[in-house]
Amino acid sequence: MSQPVTVRLPEPSWEELRQIARREHRFINEGLRQSRFPYIEFRSFRGERHACIKGALQVWQLVMVARDFGMDVGKTGDHLDLKPEQVQSALNYYAAYPDEIDLALAENDMGFDRLKSVLPGLQLAAVPNVSENVAGC
Repeated sequence: MSQPVTVRLPEPSWEELRQIARREHRFINEGLRQSRFPYIEFRSFRGERHACIKGALQVWQLVMVARDFGMDVGKTGDHLDLKPEQVQSALNYYAAYPDEIDLALAENDMGFDRLKSVLPGLQLAAVPNVSENVAGC
């Protein structure tokens, strides 16, 4: 049984203790998630922790590709050269934590308008469909 304790600490000690508690909480949370999803690990990217497929890409990246394949495990795995169980584990993670993955997807959506805001000189070019012009090939 645990008991709450109130302690007065000087500001530097309190700040250090708060940081340790936050870090330990994150590691416990990540460990629990990794035990639920065997092909998932957490890695740091630009100071933030992200769910990843062990030894491969981030879960949000897999989900982005999987959407193009109608969330089909086999087609997604073939395209990304991943085992079906790796893909399924990532999709299961997404089902459990959709807000987390959807946020990463939104942050990484680089549509033309967003690219144009970053690269003001960017121009959109139309490319003709060459398959219509290549008859008999």
